[in-house]
Amino acid sequence: MKMRLPGAAIITMVLLASPVLAAPALQQLGDPGETEVIIYTGASKAVVRQETSVRLARRANTVSFDWTSDSIDGSSIRLHGDPALTVGELVRPTGNDRLLRWTVNAPSTGDYALTTSFLLSGLEWSADYQLDWSPGSDTARLAGWLSVANETGMDLSDLRARLVLGSPGAGAEQQAAFDLRDLRELAADASMRTAFFPPAEVSVRTIHRIDGEAAAERVQRLLEVTPPAAGPLARTSLPAGPMTVVTPTDVPPASMRDARLSYEPSETFEIDLGFDRDVVVERRLTERRKTALEFDRLGKVSGFDTVEAYHIELRNRTGEPIQIELVETVLKTWELRTDAEHEVEDGKALMLLEVPADGQSSVEFTLVKHSGTRIP
Repeated sequence: MKMRLPGAAIITMVLLASPVLAAPALQQLGDPGETEVIIYTGASKAVVRQETSVRLARRANTVSFDWTSDSIDGSSIRLHGDPALTVGELVRPTGNDRLLRWTVNAPSTGDYALTTSFLLSGLEWSADYQLDWSPGSDTARLAGWLSVANETGMDLSDLRARLVLGSPGAGAEQQAAFDLRDLRELAADASMRTAFFPPAEVSVRTIHRIDGEAAAERVQRLLEVTPPAAGPLARTSLPAGPMTVVTPTDVPPASMRDARLSYEPSETFEIDLGFDRDVVVERRLTERRKTALEFDRLGKVSGFDTVEAYHIELRNRTGEPIQIELVETVLKTWELRTDAEHEVEDGKALMLLEVPADGQSSVEFTLVKHSGTRIP
């Protein structure tokens, strides 16, 4: 691997050939070939593997590996050989904590492939995304980019880089790997942004929602995205990161830059598209009273119900019919009474309201909040 600091060699491999009845001969290895760098989203260090062609004598040889960079984890360095070779135990010479040696036995004199691997810190990365979507369409295209900053202190060249969504040692069925084809050279202190997966088609639908707790008189537009059912994105999580939603049908293309992707396979996620000013919401509390009072033996109130009645008027100025999700908080100790179609789950009630194009609609509901001894 060609990893260098100005004026100093970073990695040196030295071969001591030890034929019978001859003194060991010192031989400098040539530059390694292509270097494989694997960045794992679930690990703080990258895995580096580099292969070097080595001229070995028959029988015992001593192979040395030394380094100067603090970015290399010395405890992780391993030497792997051609199947015909026997790699002996690791020896750490005294007086130099950045020098390793192995005895390598070869069946005959010749050229063999040796591979060194180690963990490398200082390759900092972050992910960002773009979703291309045309309003009204039920599909969109999701693409991901990886920004990699080289803070190892070394020049990295002749790279074959991959991003693995997972951790070292995890089963392949739990991971997805993407080749970073454009990441071939990365100088010290440099950074590069490259695509880490090709655009993937995802299913989408637009949602209009009123959150009775967060924004009771505004309609929020959301884009619900369903991950693909096949391919790498169907079986693994994506690292969180900022996302730009681009509407290519606009001239110039419109974009929204404050979204953030949180992606789990097979789980839909929502993108906030902002509030819809063309849908007007008028919410009124028409009644609030306490009822069904209960008293303890001392005559003090021990329980009661609070009844709150609401009327919501909706006016649609979009020119198209829309369905609105009305979400209201309904705790376990409360009751929801309404003629509207609804369902209650996990402390939230969902009511679906149809509003015609350039028309209006309304809904009424009552919350009965039980307190004290009135709690069922």
